[in-house]
Parts: sequence; C-alpha cells; structure tokens
Amino acid sequence: MYIKQLLTEAQADWAAMPYVENDKLEKLKNKTFVVYGQNLARCFCYALLFLNETKKLRTKVIFAAPDKTSMENFYSELLLRDDFDFCSFCLLDEIKQADYILYGGLCSEKISVSSDVFKKEIASVKEISHLAKRTGAKTVLLSDSRVYANAKPYRVYSENEYAFFAPNDLNGFSSQLFATVENMFNCFAKSDKTSLTVLRTGVVLGADSGIETDFDYIFDAVASGKKCSVTNDCKKYSFAYISDVFKAIIHSFVDIEDGKCFNVASQNAVASAGMLATILNDIYNAQIEITSDSNDKTDFCAMNSNKITEYGCFPSITLETALELCVISRMRNKKATRLPHTHDGRLTSIQQVLLAYLLEVDRICKKYNIKYFLGGGTLLGAIRHHGFIPWDDDADIMMLREDYDKFCKIAPSEMPSSMTFQTNENDKNCFYEFAKFRLNDTVFATGFSKEHKSMHNGLAFDIFCHDKTANSRWGRKLHLAMTLFTRALVFNKWNNRKAENGNKIQSVLTNFCKAVFPIRLSLWLERKTLTFFKNKKNAKYLYDGMGRNIYNGSFPIEYLDEVIYVDFEGCKLPVPKEYDKYLTFLYGDYMELAPLSTRLGCHDIKLCDIGKYDGFKLCKSAKVDSNRT
Repeated sequence: MYIKQLLTEAQADWAAMPYVENDKLEKLKNKTFVVYGQNLARCFCYALLFLNETKKLRTKVIFAAPDKTSMENFYSELLLRDDFDFCSFCLLDEIKQADYILYGGLCSEKISVSSDVFKKEIASVKEISHLAKRTGAKTVLLSDSRVYANAKPYRVYSENEYAFFAPNDLNGFSSQLFATVENMFNCFAKSDKTSLTVLRTGVVLGADSGIETDFDYIFDAVASGKKCSVTNDCKKYSFAYISDVFKAIIHSFVDIEDGKCFNVASQNAVASAGMLATILNDIYNAQIEITSDSNDKTDFCAMNSNKITEYGCFPSITLETALELCVISRMRNKKATRLPHTHDGRLTSIQQVLLAYLLEVDRICKKYNIKYFLGGGTLLGAIRHHGFIPWDDDADIMMLREDYDKFCKIAPSEMPSSMTFQTNENDKNCFYEFAKFRLNDTVFATGFSKEHKSMHNGLAFDIFCHDKTANSRWGRKLHLAMTLFTRALVFNKWNNRKAENGNKIQSVLTNFCKAVFPIRLSLWLERKTLTFFKNKKNAKYLYDGMGRNIYNGSFPIEYLDEVIYVDFEGCKLPVPKEYDKYLTFLYGDYMELAPLSTRLGCHDIKLCDIGKYDGFKLCKSAKVDSNRT
C-alpha cells in the first residue's frame, strides 16, 4: 500500500520534506538507512518512504529495535513493502550494507525515571555503534535540550555550555541519560574512526506525529474552542517543528562534515508558555488564561541554534506556523486554517487587486485580438479552485512570442495611471526578462527584490512568454543549456553573486563572462537565446525560458494551441484547452494540494505595504481604482 494513502494531511506535510532542497534529496538516491528510536524516528521512516513514492529516491529503510514490539506504532502495511524492513538487534549482523544511520533514541520523548530505561538506551548505543563500525555508515545522533541539565532562568544555551546536574529529580535523570548517550557515541566514534554528527533539538512539535509534549493540552483546548489556563514564569524553551528537524538530519547526512554538534530549532522559536498562549490568542482568539505561578512542568530549556545556519542549514518553519499546524491537526474541520490572517490580513485585498489586473489584461487582449492564457499557479487555481489558490499572493499569465511582443507595445498606453508597465527597457534598474504590471504607491518585495530599492517594487502581476525551441532532443537540450547560461549571466551580474551551479567548469566560465560582459550585453544575449527559434515554421515544442518552469524542459506546442474559458472568481478567463496535459507536465498530480505548511504564503515577502488598496474591492467596471466600494 502507498504510504500517501495512510498518512493524514498533517503527516503528509512533514513527510514531504517540502523545505529540503532537491539537490540534497538527490544525494539520498539508492541509499540504505538504518533508523532506531521512538516517535521521531518512526516519522523519519515515514518521510523516507513518502519520498520514495513522490521523488523516486529508491532508498531502503530498515527500522532497528531490540524486539518487534517497537513496531506496534507503525502502520502494519509497511512490512509488505520492498523498501522497508524491520531488524531486531540480535540480527543486526545480517545487515551487510548501510549508508546512513539515524539514532533517534528518546529525543523529545517523555522519560520515566527508571534504571531499565537507562540500561535499554545504553545497550542500544552499543548495538548501533557496532553497526556503524561494521558498515562505515554516517551516523546522526538526535539528542535534545535536556542535555544542558538544570538550566538557569533567562539563560539561552549554546553547544558547549552546560548548567548543573540535579541528580535527585527528573531533570537530573534525563540530563544524565542524554549526556551519557552522547558521550558513549563520541567515544565509539573516536575509537572506531566512524562518522558522527550530534543534533540537539528543542521541544519537537509535530502535527499528528505521536510526539507528546507538556504543551499539548493548550493545542487541544484551542482546537476544541475550550477554555484553558497556562502557567507562565520566566522560563523559556526552544521549539523545533519536525520539518526543521528532518531538514537538519538531511543536511547532516549529505552536506556537513563529521564531528559536529548543533542545536536545532525553528525560526524565532524561543518562547515561554505564556508567549505560546499569546500567539494562539492572536491567531484564534482563543480563551487562554495566563497565570503567573511557578512552572516546573518540563525540563527542556532555551538554546542558541545559530551555529547550524553557518553550515547552510536554515530553519524554515516559524513558531507561529508550528503552533498553527499543531492546532489544525486537532480540529474536527481540518480545513479551518487562518488564511485570512496571512500577509498580516492583507491577502484578500491583494487577491482583489490581482483580479483587477487580470480583467484589465483580458479587456486589452480582447480589444486587440491577442491570445493569452492564465499561467502557473493562477492556471492551477482556475482548474482546482475556480479562482485563486487560497494562499496565493501573485498572478501570472502566459502568451506566445508574437502575442507577447504585440502586448508589450500596446499595454503601456492602455493601462490605468495607477499602474506601471515594467520591463527591462523602461525601468533601467530592472533586469527581469519577463514583463510586469506594478501597482503604484505600493510595496511588495521578496527577499530578492527588496535588495533593489531603486527598482519599482509595487504589487506585481507577471506576464510570461513561451518561446519555440528545437525539434530534436539534443537541440532542445542545447537551447535549454544556453538559456540557463545567459540567465545566470544576467542574474549573477545584477545581484553581484558568484555563480555556483555544481559544475566547476561551467561555474568558472559563467563567472568569467559575468565579469567581462556588461549586463546589457548579457541581457541582449539572453533575449537572442530565447527568440532563437522565433521564426521556425514547423516548430513542435515550446518552453518557458523566462520563468521557473524552465526546469521542466519543453512541451508539445499543441498544449497552447486552443483557448477555452473557465470560471475564475466569478469571471470567465482563458486557459489552454489541453490544460490537463499542460498542468500534468508542470506539476504531476496537480489536483493534490501542496504540503500544508507551504499554504501560508508562496512567496517570502519581506516588505508589504499596499497603502490605500488595503480593503480594496473590485469595482463593477473591472478596473483598478483606489476608491473602495
């Protein structure tokens, strides 16, 4: 059975590892993983199997444990899969080959004070260490912030800082257990000359993960609309959403040298219990009372997790999003998200303005007999949602070259004065190859565009051109390679960045040309490359040389031959008649929703000011107007 059919929506979100770069995942292909531990380890197994189905990684996953009772929390159907197996410790010698070992242990688990717990964990360390020595597998050990012992109030701990042990309470037991496990693994790694990376997590939050925390009662109350009381004091904790833990694990396996120790937490995720309650109050108007008594519920602490970012692994989930995911997964109506609150409550207004853009474009194109289609996520939204994707904050259209060139000549004189038609020809600080409409007196900048303050950075609407390419397979490959090369010249020159595309020779050539060529020359080369087959009479293929879909390659020209009209936000707008083939080419199973955590905004918006358009509603005349109606 497919694991996609077994997982809930919340589980599929973290199992998809949406924030792990594709080049990192590619390095996992055909590898063998041995995994040991509790709920976090089980979830990591699910994620690897999910990626086998969705990314075709072809990994082999072996879950190791003292006996088969450890499989009780797994879906029993997994044992029928070829890519999953269970191995008891007494049979570990039968594992002849392993590339990676994940020791999840008791990371972020509730621990009972027991000598049996201690003995079992120490025995497991020995078994897994011997396996690492025999196979030479790279090992990642998951620990957590309890290793820092009895943390002082207001203190945030870095990797080599420790508090004191309190051997007569739970803090002392869990701290000494984690410290012992870490020390034993380090000793084995040094004596056996094996690879080891230690990751210390904060309190791990994971929707539908089975990981229990001392804060779950808050999520349960908010999800059910009940009142609850939260005890708050000066103690703060670090929180790590499970997606960020998985990201750190993958980076440690494929991209970080051995012998390192890192703290792992999500974005801005150091908070007290009272701060959690305040965030949830803001999102859900929850009925949470915050009291000020002493709170000794959990022995986790606050950690500094900056070190791992210096090695290129950046957390992707904010604490606010992590808390929301935990609440949504507990709701009866799992679709009850806070989408109206995204973009600080501006998303509805932004989409209304984008719809006005679309209708203005539609008016111009009908007037001048120009063929266009909804494109990218806007096309996907039209087919799947009959309007904008609910969490989308931009809009795209696409045209063929002859229509695009005609539109670019006509549009500036046709658009309302509240808009600017932006190209690299009329905005000297802009070097996008595609055209944009910008809404004047607004700011809507991503982390990339905000660096170019002299460029018009208003709320944008993108217009892409799909160009003809070669008919032969090798001709298309060469055309695609040249397009990527010229795009890299422009982009890296514009942003004063060094090109690093994984191929040393290509990178050296790109950086040399970037340094020598003026940016306008590179832009001219890019345009010549895009339009190289412009006059080809018998062209069979098109490609999106301007946009992100270039990496999908080329597609048959008949996909964008005929136009049909579909419902979009109550209007009729054009899409390709062969939209099913085109969307399948772009997205695969396009009717499947994106991972849950990614739906809170598809762009990393750093500057957002929509000014007088806040609260904007579309006028019946279908034109952008600053007056609210």
